[in-house]
Amino acid sequence: MRVMLAADVDPARTDPSAVLAPWLERGVDGFHLAPREDPAGAIRAAADDAALIGTGSGEWDLEFNLDLAVAGFDAAPIREAITKVLAAGTRPAWAMASTDTERSRDEAALTPVRAMALVQLALPGAACLRHGEELGLPGTQRIPMPWEGAEPPFGFSAAEGDWSSIPADWASFTVETQLEDPDSTLSLYRHALEARGTHPSFSGDGVEWFGAPEGCFAFRRVGRGVTCALNTSAEAVPLPPGEVVLSSRPLDDGRLPPGTAAWLV
Repeated sequence: MRVMLAADVDPARTDPSAVLAPWLERGVDGFHLAPREDPAGAIRAAADDAALIGTGSGEWDLEFNLDLAVAGFDAAPIREAITKVLAAGTRPAWAMASTDTERSRDEAALTPVRAMALVQLALPGAACLRHGEELGLPGTQRIPMPWEGAEPPFGFSAAEGDWSSIPADWASFTVETQLEDPDSTLSLYRHALEARGTHPSFSGDGVEWFGAPEGCFAFRRVGRGVTCALNTSAEAVPLPPGEVVLSSRPLDDGRLPPGTAAWLV
């Protein structure tokens, strides 16, 4: 496990060493930096060998982006976003949620959330998951994680306090509730992350695109890696060749249903 610290360092106003050095001395492995320009490489010099996730001009190890999050749930703009980011030549850090990203808890909205999770996790580079994404929670506030129980704060703390920021209806979204449910959003993320970390097909820094019906796409990681198919149309479509490893929703008689993504090898 590596520890990354979120930091806001403006090299135009502050000596980056004054901000980063104390954390490096405490053993931090890297930094996720707020969007800043660092054309002279002052942050990189101050960070020594630490990993840097940044946005904009700078010497970053990973380039943070929200291109998938703002593309909408439509195959064509999603493919354009992927192509643009990969063409930039930097190693991407894909994110689907931030403090500005709305997330709804209803089942209809969770369909594209689940499908886009498989798209995100199939891509080359790093995946940045905001806390609560794996439970299908909203992404607009930094709220305590709902762990267990039937009432707020759902196991986050035994202390008395004002827990009104946690909706009472989150009992069905707690880790405890989802952990043993094989069809839950948490189970989908757990299976996807395990496959991404252990399956040999998740390799290669590029993708190859296949022909697909309108409203759909399919790409394969370069080097005969995993294939990711996405259907944003209103009709079920045939799957690309291969054995299905995981799908965001149950298949429809072997076909990919609307609002669904699948991995094949």
